[in-house]
Amino acid sequence: MNKLLLRIVLASFTAVSILMAPLAQAETNKALEAWKAFAASSGNPNHQKWVDEISKPEAIALAKEWKDLRGYDSYDLMEKANLPAELKPGLKITKDNAAQFPWLKDYLPAEMLEHLSSDWSNIKEITIVPTNTYYMHKGYLAGTKELKEKGIELQINDRGELLYPDGSYALMSGPGATSVPFLNPKNGLELNWSYVAHSVNTDTLDFEPIHMRACTANGKLDSEYKADLWWWHYHNRQNVGPVGSVDGKEDYIEGGSIFFLEPNDIRGLAGVRQRYPDADKDDDFKVFIPSLRRTRLLTGSDAQDPIASGQELTWDDWRAYWGKTDVTKFDYEIAGEGWILASPEVGYIYDSAVLTDDQCNYKSLELELRPVWILDIKDKTGKYMYSNRRTWVDKEFYYMQYHVTEDPRGNKFRNWEDSRAWRPTEGDAQWRYVMVNNYITKRMSTLYMDPQWDDREGRISEEMFDVDQLRDYR
Repeated sequence: MNKLLLRIVLASFTAVSILMAPLAQAETNKALEAWKAFAASSGNPNHQKWVDEISKPEAIALAKEWKDLRGYDSYDLMEKANLPAELKPGLKITKDNAAQFPWLKDYLPAEMLEHLSSDWSNIKEITIVPTNTYYMHKGYLAGTKELKEKGIELQINDRGELLYPDGSYALMSGPGATSVPFLNPKNGLELNWSYVAHSVNTDTLDFEPIHMRACTANGKLDSEYKADLWWWHYHNRQNVGPVGSVDGKEDYIEGGSIFFLEPNDIRGLAGVRQRYPDADKDDDFKVFIPSLRRTRLLTGSDAQDPIASGQELTWDDWRAYWGKTDVTKFDYEIAGEGWILASPEVGYIYDSAVLTDDQCNYKSLELELRPVWILDIKDKTGKYMYSNRRTWVDKEFYYMQYHVTEDPRGNKFRNWEDSRAWRPTEGDAQWRYVMVNNYITKRMSTLYMDPQWDDREGRISEEMFDVDQLRDYR
Protein backbone atom coordinates (compact mmCIF):
# COMPACT_ATOMS: atom_id res chain seq x y z
CA MET A 1 0.00 0.00 0.00
CA ASN A 2 1.57 3.35 -1.04
CA LYS A 3 1.79 6.26 1.34
CA LEU A 4 -0.96 8.30 -0.36
CA LEU A 5 -3.44 5.41 -0.17
CA LEU A 6 -2.48 4.78 3.46
CA ARG A 7 -3.17 8.43 4.35
CA ILE A 8 -6.56 8.25 2.62
CA VAL A 9 -7.52 5.07 4.53
CA LEU A 10 -6.39 6.53 7.87
CA ALA A 11 -8.22 9.79 7.21
CA SER A 12 -11.39 7.90 6.32
CA PHE A 13 -11.13 5.73 9.45
CA THR A 14 -10.62 8.83 11.61
CA ALA A 15 -13.62 10.58 10.08
CA VAL A 16 -15.85 7.55 10.65
CA SER A 17 -14.61 7.29 14.25
CA ILE A 18 -15.41 10.93 14.91
CA LEU A 19 -18.87 10.53 13.44
CA MET A 20 -19.56 7.35 15.36
CA ALA A 21 -18.39 8.61 18.78
CA PRO A 22 -21.46 10.78 19.48
CA LEU A 23 -23.73 7.98 18.26
CA ALA A 24 -22.15 5.45 20.62
CA GLN A 25 -22.50 7.85 23.52
CA ALA A 26 -26.11 8.60 22.62
CA GLU A 27 -26.87 4.88 22.53
CA THR A 28 -25.59 4.42 26.08
CA ASN A 29 -26.90 7.67 27.58
CA LYS A 30 -29.55 9.37 25.49
CA ALA A 31 -30.62 11.29 28.58
CA LEU A 32 -27.43 13.34 28.30
CA GLU A 33 -28.20 14.41 24.73
CA ALA A 34 -31.79 15.27 25.66
CA TRP A 35 -30.63 17.40 28.59
CA LYS A 36 -28.02 19.20 26.48
CA ALA A 37 -30.68 20.25 23.97
CA PHE A 38 -33.12 21.23 26.72
CA ALA A 39 -30.57 23.30 28.67
CA ALA A 40 -29.59 25.15 25.51
CA SER A 41 -33.23 26.05 24.82
CA SER A 42 -34.29 26.85 28.41
CA GLY A 43 -31.36 29.13 29.21
CA ASN A 44 -31.72 28.14 32.86
CA PRO A 45 -28.27 27.96 34.50
CA ASN A 46 -29.51 25.18 36.82
CA HIS A 47 -30.23 23.01 33.81
CA GLN A 48 -26.74 23.58 32.45
CA LYS A 49 -25.24 22.69 35.84
CA TRP A 50 -27.17 19.41 35.71
CA VAL A 51 -25.84 18.76 32.19
CA ASP A 52 -22.33 19.35 33.47
CA GLU A 53 -22.89 16.78 36.22
CA ILE A 54 -24.31 14.00 34.06
CA SER A 55 -21.64 14.69 31.42
CA LYS A 56 -18.83 13.57 33.70
CA PRO A 57 -17.11 10.38 32.45
CA GLU A 58 -17.80 8.56 35.73
CA ALA A 59 -21.54 9.22 35.37
CA ILE A 60 -21.63 8.08 31.73
CA ALA A 61 -19.71 4.90 32.55
CA LEU A 62 -21.86 4.03 35.56
CA ALA A 63 -25.06 4.61 33.59
CA LYS A 64 -23.84 2.19 30.91
CA GLU A 65 -22.87 -0.49 33.44
CA TRP A 66 -26.33 -0.39 34.99
CA LYS A 67 -28.00 -0.42 31.56
CA ASP A 68 -26.02 -3.50 30.61
CA LEU A 69 -26.98 -5.19 33.88
CA ARG A 70 -30.71 -4.37 33.64
CA GLY A 71 -30.85 -4.87 29.88
CA TYR A 72 -32.46 -1.47 29.25
CA ASP A 73 -32.65 2.15 30.29
CA SER A 74 -35.53 4.65 30.26
CA TYR A 75 -34.94 5.66 26.66
CA ASP A 76 -35.11 2.09 25.43
CA LEU A 77 -38.52 1.81 27.08
CA MET A 78 -39.63 5.20 25.71
CA GLU A 79 -38.86 4.11 22.16
CA LYS A 80 -41.34 1.24 22.54
CA ALA A 81 -44.05 3.37 24.15
CA ASN A 82 -46.89 5.15 22.36
CA LEU A 83 -46.45 8.55 23.98
CA PRO A 84 -48.34 11.77 23.12
CA ALA A 85 -46.39 13.97 20.73
CA GLU A 86 -46.99 17.01 22.94
CA LEU A 87 -45.47 15.32 26.00
CA LYS A 88 -41.93 16.54 25.60
CA PRO A 89 -39.37 18.68 27.47
CA GLY A 90 -40.27 22.34 27.65
CA LEU A 91 -44.03 21.84 27.87
CA LYS A 92 -45.53 24.12 30.51
CA ILE A 93 -48.82 23.17 32.14
CA THR A 94 -51.08 25.52 34.14
CA LYS A 95 -54.72 25.53 35.16
CA ASP A 96 -55.46 27.62 32.07
CA ASN A 97 -54.12 25.17 29.48
CA ALA A 98 -54.39 21.75 31.20
CA ALA A 99 -57.70 21.00 29.45
CA GLN A 100 -55.91 21.24 26.09
CA PHE A 101 -54.08 17.99 26.91
CA PRO A 102 -56.74 15.27 27.42
CA TRP A 103 -53.96 12.65 27.65
CA LEU A 104 -52.57 14.35 30.77
CA LYS A 105 -54.77 12.32 33.12
CA ASP A 106 -52.99 9.15 31.96
CA TYR A 107 -49.56 10.39 33.07
CA LEU A 108 -50.03 13.01 35.79
CA PRO A 109 -51.40 11.68 39.12
CA ALA A 110 -54.98 12.81 39.67
CA GLU A 111 -54.05 14.63 42.88
CA MET A 112 -51.32 16.64 41.15
CA LEU A 113 -53.66 17.52 38.31
CA GLU A 114 -56.22 18.76 40.81
CA HIS A 115 -53.61 20.93 42.56
CA LEU A 116 -53.31 23.06 39.43
CA SER A 117 -56.71 24.57 40.23
CA SER A 118 -57.12 23.85 43.96
CA ASP A 119 -57.22 26.57 46.61
CA TRP A 120 -54.78 24.66 48.83
CA SER A 121 -51.36 23.25 47.94
CA ASN A 122 -51.84 25.00 44.62
CA ILE A 123 -49.31 24.44 41.83
CA LYS A 124 -49.06 27.54 39.64
CA GLU A 125 -46.97 25.99 36.87
CA ILE A 126 -45.54 22.60 35.89
CA THR A 127 -42.61 22.33 33.48
CA ILE A 128 -41.74 19.04 31.79
CA VAL A 129 -37.99 18.36 31.79
CA PRO A 130 -36.10 15.57 29.97
CA THR A 131 -36.27 12.04 31.31
CA ASN A 132 -33.09 11.08 33.16
CA THR A 133 -31.47 7.68 33.39
CA TYR A 134 -31.09 6.66 37.05
CA TYR A 135 -29.08 3.99 38.81
CA MET A 136 -27.91 3.05 42.28
CA HIS A 137 -24.47 3.33 43.81
CA LYS A 138 -21.46 1.17 42.97
CA GLY A 139 -21.95 -1.14 45.94
CA TYR A 140 -25.41 -2.10 44.64
CA LEU A 141 -23.93 -2.62 41.19
CA ALA A 142 -21.26 -4.95 42.59
CA GLY A 143 -23.72 -6.88 44.78
CA THR A 144 -26.29 -7.35 42.02
CA LYS A 145 -23.59 -8.45 39.58
CA GLU A 146 -22.20 -10.95 42.09
CA LEU A 147 -25.60 -12.54 42.63
CA LYS A 148 -26.06 -12.85 38.87
CA GLU A 149 -22.56 -14.08 38.05
CA LYS A 150 -22.55 -16.68 40.85
CA GLY A 151 -26.07 -17.85 40.05
CA ILE A 152 -27.32 -16.99 43.56
CA GLU A 153 -31.12 -16.75 43.38
CA LEU A 154 -32.63 -15.04 46.38
CA GLN A 155 -35.87 -16.56 47.58
CA ILE A 156 -39.01 -15.45 49.41
CA ASN A 157 -40.36 -17.94 51.96
CA ASP A 158 -43.97 -18.45 53.04
CA ARG A 159 -43.52 -15.77 55.73
CA GLY A 160 -42.57 -13.26 53.03
CA GLU A 161 -38.92 -13.03 54.15
CA LEU A 162 -36.07 -12.50 51.68
CA LEU A 163 -33.51 -15.32 52.00
CA TYR A 164 -30.39 -16.86 50.51
CA PRO A 165 -30.79 -20.46 49.23
CA ASP A 166 -29.34 -21.69 52.55
CA GLY A 167 -32.19 -20.02 54.48
CA SER A 168 -30.20 -17.10 55.94
CA TYR A 169 -31.49 -13.53 55.72
CA ALA A 170 -30.36 -11.88 52.48
CA LEU A 171 -30.17 -8.32 53.85
CA MET A 172 -27.88 -9.30 56.71
CA SER A 173 -24.68 -10.31 54.90
CA GLY A 174 -22.88 -10.71 51.60
CA PRO A 175 -23.96 -9.37 48.20
CA GLY A 176 -27.65 -9.72 49.00
CA ALA A 177 -27.36 -7.01 51.66
CA THR A 178 -26.49 -4.43 49.00
CA SER A 179 -28.18 -5.44 45.77
CA VAL A 180 -31.36 -5.33 43.73
CA PRO A 181 -32.72 -8.82 44.46
CA PHE A 182 -35.11 -8.93 41.48
CA LEU A 183 -34.14 -6.83 38.46
CA ASN A 184 -37.30 -7.93 36.64
CA PRO A 185 -39.86 -8.69 39.36
CA LYS A 186 -42.52 -11.21 38.43
CA ASN A 187 -44.98 -10.49 41.27
CA GLY A 188 -45.83 -7.99 43.98
CA LEU A 189 -43.61 -9.51 46.67
CA GLU A 190 -40.56 -9.48 44.40
CA LEU A 191 -41.24 -5.86 43.45
CA ASN A 192 -41.75 -4.97 47.11
CA TRP A 193 -38.40 -6.51 48.06
CA SER A 194 -36.48 -4.75 45.29
CA TYR A 195 -38.03 -1.48 46.49
CA VAL A 196 -37.26 -2.29 50.15
CA ALA A 197 -33.69 -3.37 49.28
CA HIS A 198 -33.09 0.02 47.64
CA SER A 199 -33.38 1.39 51.18
CA VAL A 200 -31.92 4.93 51.11
CA ASN A 201 -29.32 4.13 48.41
CA THR A 202 -26.39 5.23 50.56
CA ASP A 203 -24.62 3.74 53.54
CA THR A 204 -25.08 6.90 55.63
CA LEU A 205 -27.98 9.31 55.26
CA ASP A 206 -27.23 12.66 56.92
CA PHE A 207 -29.67 15.58 57.09
CA GLU A 208 -28.41 18.49 59.15
CA PRO A 209 -31.08 19.72 59.31
CA ILE A 210 -34.42 18.56 57.95
CA HIS A 211 -37.00 21.37 57.92
CA MET A 212 -40.63 20.28 58.31
CA ARG A 213 -43.53 22.65 57.66
CA ALA A 214 -47.31 22.13 57.64
CA CYS A 215 -50.06 24.40 56.37
CA THR A 216 -53.78 24.45 57.14
CA ALA A 217 -56.56 24.10 54.58
CA ASN A 218 -56.72 27.91 54.64
CA GLY A 219 -53.14 28.19 53.50
CA LYS A 220 -51.67 29.27 56.82
CA LEU A 221 -48.35 27.96 58.11
CA ASP A 222 -49.11 26.54 61.56
CA SER A 223 -46.55 23.84 62.32
CA GLU A 224 -42.79 24.03 61.85
CA TYR A 225 -39.91 21.86 63.09
CA LYS A 226 -36.19 21.44 62.54
CA ALA A 227 -34.28 18.28 63.32
CA ASP A 228 -31.10 16.41 62.50
CA LEU A 229 -31.81 13.01 60.96
CA TRP A 230 -29.59 10.05 60.10
CA TRP A 231 -29.85 6.60 58.56
CA TRP A 232 -27.37 3.73 58.59
CA HIS A 233 -27.18 0.72 56.30
CA TYR A 234 -25.69 -1.87 58.66
CA HIS A 235 -24.28 -4.63 56.42
CA ASN A 236 -22.00 -4.87 53.37
CA ARG A 237 -21.34 -1.13 53.56
CA GLN A 238 -19.24 0.12 50.65
CA ASN A 239 -19.69 3.80 49.83
CA VAL A 240 -19.30 5.45 53.28
CA GLY A 241 -17.25 4.11 56.18
CA PRO A 242 -17.24 2.12 58.31
CA VAL A 243 -17.08 -0.47 55.54
CA GLY A 244 -18.38 -3.99 55.95
CA SER A 245 -20.80 -4.54 58.83
CA VAL A 246 -21.32 -2.18 61.76
CA ASP A 247 -20.18 -3.62 65.09
CA GLY A 248 -22.98 -4.24 67.55
CA LYS A 249 -25.70 -4.27 64.88
CA GLU A 250 -25.67 -7.99 64.13
CA ASP A 251 -29.40 -8.32 64.88
CA TYR A 252 -30.62 -5.48 62.65
CA ILE A 253 -30.82 -4.68 58.95
CA GLU A 254 -30.71 -0.88 59.21
CA GLY A 255 -31.64 1.98 61.49
CA GLY A 256 -32.94 5.55 61.40
CA SER A 257 -32.67 8.23 64.07
CA ILE A 258 -33.80 11.81 64.64
CA PHE A 259 -33.02 14.59 67.12
CA PHE A 260 -35.35 17.61 67.24
CA LEU A 261 -33.76 21.08 67.39
CA GLU A 262 -36.78 23.38 67.09
CA PRO A 263 -39.18 24.50 68.48
CA ASN A 264 -37.58 24.96 71.87
CA ASP A 265 -40.39 23.30 73.81
CA ILE A 266 -39.57 19.91 72.27
CA ARG A 267 -35.84 20.38 71.67
CA GLY A 268 -34.06 17.18 72.61
CA LEU A 269 -36.87 14.84 71.57
CA ALA A 270 -35.00 11.89 70.07
CA GLY A 271 -36.05 8.69 68.35
CA VAL A 272 -34.23 5.59 67.11
CA ARG A 273 -35.87 2.82 65.10
CA GLN A 274 -33.99 -0.31 64.01
CA ARG A 275 -35.31 -3.12 61.85
CA TYR A 276 -35.04 -6.83 62.61
CA PRO A 277 -35.06 -9.19 59.59
CA ASP A 278 -37.71 -11.45 61.14
CA ALA A 279 -41.15 -10.85 59.62
CA ASP A 280 -42.94 -11.38 62.94
CA LYS A 281 -40.59 -9.34 65.13
CA ASP A 282 -41.45 -5.70 65.85
CA ASP A 283 -38.76 -3.13 65.24
CA ASP A 284 -36.58 -1.95 68.09
CA PHE A 285 -38.17 1.47 68.47
CA LYS A 286 -37.39 3.92 71.28
CA VAL A 287 -38.14 7.60 71.82
CA PHE A 288 -36.61 9.86 74.47
CA ILE A 289 -39.06 12.50 75.78
CA PRO A 290 -37.06 15.37 77.34
CA SER A 291 -39.98 16.87 79.30
CA LEU A 292 -40.36 13.56 81.15
CA ARG A 293 -36.65 12.66 81.12
CA ARG A 294 -37.78 9.19 80.12
CA THR A 295 -37.29 6.79 77.22
CA ARG A 296 -40.47 5.31 75.82
CA LEU A 297 -40.49 1.91 74.11
CA LEU A 298 -42.79 1.93 71.09
CA THR A 299 -44.28 -0.94 69.09
CA GLY A 300 -45.07 -1.42 65.44
CA SER A 301 -48.55 0.03 65.87
CA ASP A 302 -47.10 3.28 67.19
CA ALA A 303 -45.26 3.71 63.89
CA GLN A 304 -48.56 4.91 62.41
CA ASP A 305 -48.43 8.10 64.50
CA PRO A 306 -47.12 11.40 63.08
CA ILE A 307 -43.41 11.93 63.61
CA ALA A 308 -44.33 15.30 65.16
CA SER A 309 -47.59 17.03 66.09
CA GLY A 310 -49.30 18.66 63.13
CA GLN A 311 -47.12 16.92 60.54
CA GLU A 312 -48.31 14.47 57.88
CA LEU A 313 -45.07 12.48 58.04
CA THR A 314 -45.56 9.29 60.08
CA TRP A 315 -42.89 6.94 61.43
CA ASP A 316 -43.98 4.34 58.85
CA ASP A 317 -43.56 6.93 56.09
CA TRP A 318 -39.87 7.52 56.78
CA ARG A 319 -38.09 7.43 53.39
CA ALA A 320 -41.58 7.28 51.79
CA TYR A 321 -42.26 3.74 52.99
CA TRP A 322 -40.82 1.94 55.97
CA GLY A 323 -43.66 -0.37 56.81
CA LYS A 324 -42.56 -3.90 57.63
CA THR A 325 -42.99 -6.62 55.01
CA ASP A 326 -45.44 -9.09 56.55
CA VAL A 327 -47.62 -11.37 54.40
CA THR A 328 -49.87 -12.16 57.37
CA LYS A 329 -50.94 -8.50 57.44
CA PHE A 330 -50.59 -7.32 53.86
CA ASP A 331 -51.06 -8.46 50.30
CA TYR A 332 -48.53 -7.32 47.72
CA GLU A 333 -49.75 -7.04 44.12
CA ILE A 334 -48.48 -5.60 40.86
CA ALA A 335 -51.49 -3.58 39.73
CA GLY A 336 -49.99 -2.60 36.38
CA GLU A 337 -47.12 -0.80 34.72
CA GLY A 338 -46.67 2.25 32.53
CA TRP A 339 -45.54 5.85 32.84
CA ILE A 340 -45.90 8.66 35.33
CA LEU A 341 -44.84 12.30 35.54
CA ALA A 342 -42.78 12.73 38.69
CA SER A 343 -40.20 15.09 40.18
CA PRO A 344 -36.67 14.66 38.79
CA GLU A 345 -33.95 13.53 41.21
CA VAL A 346 -31.86 16.68 40.62
CA GLY A 347 -31.70 17.88 44.22
CA TYR A 348 -27.91 17.48 44.37
CA ILE A 349 -27.66 20.44 41.97
CA TYR A 350 -30.87 22.49 42.27
CA ASP A 351 -34.43 22.56 43.64
CA SER A 352 -37.01 21.35 41.14
CA ALA A 353 -39.89 22.51 43.38
CA VAL A 354 -40.14 26.16 44.41
CA LEU A 355 -42.57 27.21 47.13
CA THR A 356 -44.41 30.52 47.16
CA ASP A 357 -43.47 33.08 49.80
CA ASP A 358 -46.21 31.85 52.15
CA GLN A 359 -44.62 28.33 52.07
CA CYS A 360 -48.08 26.84 51.47
CA ASN A 361 -48.29 26.69 47.67
CA TYR A 362 -45.99 26.04 44.73
CA LYS A 363 -44.63 28.72 42.44
CA SER A 364 -43.28 26.09 40.10
CA LEU A 365 -42.72 22.35 39.86
CA GLU A 366 -40.62 20.36 37.40
CA LEU A 367 -41.67 16.86 36.37
CA GLU A 368 -40.15 14.19 34.13
CA LEU A 369 -41.64 11.11 32.49
CA ARG A 370 -40.71 7.87 34.31
CA PRO A 371 -41.26 4.16 33.48
CA VAL A 372 -42.86 2.40 36.44
CA TRP A 373 -44.46 -0.69 37.90
CA ILE A 374 -47.51 -0.02 40.07
CA LEU A 375 -47.39 -1.77 43.45
CA ASP A 376 -50.43 -2.14 45.71
CA ILE A 377 -49.85 -3.00 49.38
CA LYS A 378 -53.25 -3.92 50.82
CA ASP A 379 -54.03 -4.23 54.52
CA LYS A 380 -55.67 -7.53 55.44
CA THR A 381 -56.27 -6.77 59.12
CA GLY A 382 -58.56 -3.75 58.92
CA LYS A 383 -56.44 -2.18 61.68
CA TYR A 384 -53.73 -0.36 59.75
CA MET A 385 -53.93 3.36 58.96
CA TYR A 386 -53.84 2.66 55.21
CA SER A 387 -56.20 0.17 53.60
CA ASN A 388 -54.04 0.42 50.48
CA ARG A 389 -50.74 2.03 49.59
CA ARG A 390 -50.33 2.43 45.83
CA THR A 391 -46.73 3.06 44.80
CA TRP A 392 -45.30 3.79 41.37
CA VAL A 393 -41.89 2.05 41.51
CA ASP A 394 -39.26 3.22 39.02
CA LYS A 395 -38.06 0.59 36.52
CA GLU A 396 -34.49 1.94 36.57
CA PHE A 397 -34.09 3.16 40.14
CA TYR A 398 -36.20 0.57 42.03
CA TYR A 399 -37.45 3.42 44.21
CA MET A 400 -40.87 5.03 44.36
CA GLN A 401 -41.63 7.92 42.04
CA TYR A 402 -45.01 8.66 43.60
CA HIS A 403 -47.46 7.10 45.99
CA VAL A 404 -50.93 7.67 47.36
CA THR A 405 -52.70 5.96 50.24
CA GLU A 406 -56.28 5.24 51.26
CA ASP A 407 -57.71 5.27 54.77
CA PRO A 408 -59.55 2.22 56.22
CA ARG A 409 -62.80 3.45 54.62
CA GLY A 410 -61.22 3.60 51.17
CA ASN A 411 -60.97 7.40 51.07
CA LYS A 412 -57.92 9.02 49.53
CA PHE A 413 -55.63 9.85 52.46
CA ARG A 414 -52.06 11.03 51.78
CA ASN A 415 -49.74 11.33 48.83
CA TRP A 416 -45.94 11.50 48.64
CA GLU A 417 -43.92 13.26 45.93
CA ASP A 418 -40.20 13.90 46.33
CA SER A 419 -36.99 14.98 44.66
CA ARG A 420 -33.85 13.11 45.66
CA ALA A 421 -30.38 14.62 45.91
CA TRP A 422 -28.86 12.03 43.58
CA ARG A 423 -25.17 12.10 42.59
CA PRO A 424 -24.71 10.85 39.00
CA THR A 425 -20.98 10.19 39.36
CA GLU A 426 -21.51 7.94 42.39
CA GLY A 427 -25.08 6.76 41.86
CA ASP A 428 -25.89 7.30 45.55
CA ALA A 429 -28.63 9.53 46.91
CA GLN A 430 -30.05 11.47 49.81
CA TRP A 431 -33.23 13.57 49.80
CA ARG A 432 -33.75 17.26 49.06
CA TYR A 433 -37.50 17.84 48.98
CA VAL A 434 -40.78 16.06 49.83
CA MET A 435 -44.44 16.99 49.37
CA VAL A 436 -47.04 15.24 51.57
CA ASN A 437 -50.70 16.24 51.37
CA ASN A 438 -53.58 15.03 53.53
CA TYR A 439 -56.72 14.88 51.37
CA ILE A 440 -59.10 14.40 54.28
CA THR A 441 -58.05 17.47 56.30
CA LYS A 442 -56.56 19.33 53.28
CA ARG A 443 -53.32 19.92 55.13
CA MET A 444 -50.09 20.32 53.22
CA SER A 445 -46.69 19.28 54.61
CA THR A 446 -43.30 19.87 53.06
CA LEU A 447 -39.88 18.57 54.01
CA TYR A 448 -36.68 20.30 52.92
CA MET A 449 -33.44 18.52 53.72
CA ASP A 450 -29.85 19.77 53.81
CA PRO A 451 -27.99 16.59 52.88
CA GLN A 452 -24.41 16.49 54.13
CA TRP A 453 -21.86 14.66 51.98
CA ASP A 454 -18.47 15.43 53.51
CA ASP A 455 -16.81 13.52 56.36
CA ARG A 456 -19.86 11.40 57.11
CA GLU A 457 -17.58 8.61 58.27
CA GLY A 458 -15.98 10.87 60.86
CA ARG A 459 -19.09 12.63 62.13
CA ILE A 460 -21.75 9.90 62.21
CA SER A 461 -21.24 7.11 64.74
CA GLU A 462 -23.11 4.32 66.51
CA GLU A 463 -24.02 6.86 69.23
CA MET A 464 -26.61 8.30 66.83
CA PHE A 465 -28.36 4.91 66.84
CA ASP A 466 -28.55 4.41 70.59
CA VAL A 467 -31.30 6.59 72.04
CA ASP A 468 -29.67 6.69 75.48
CA GLN A 469 -26.60 8.27 73.89
CA LEU A 470 -28.45 10.28 71.26
CA ARG A 471 -30.36 12.13 74.01
CA ASP A 472 -27.12 13.94 74.86
CA TYR A 473 -26.25 14.75 71.23
CA ARG A 474 -26.72 18.52 71.80
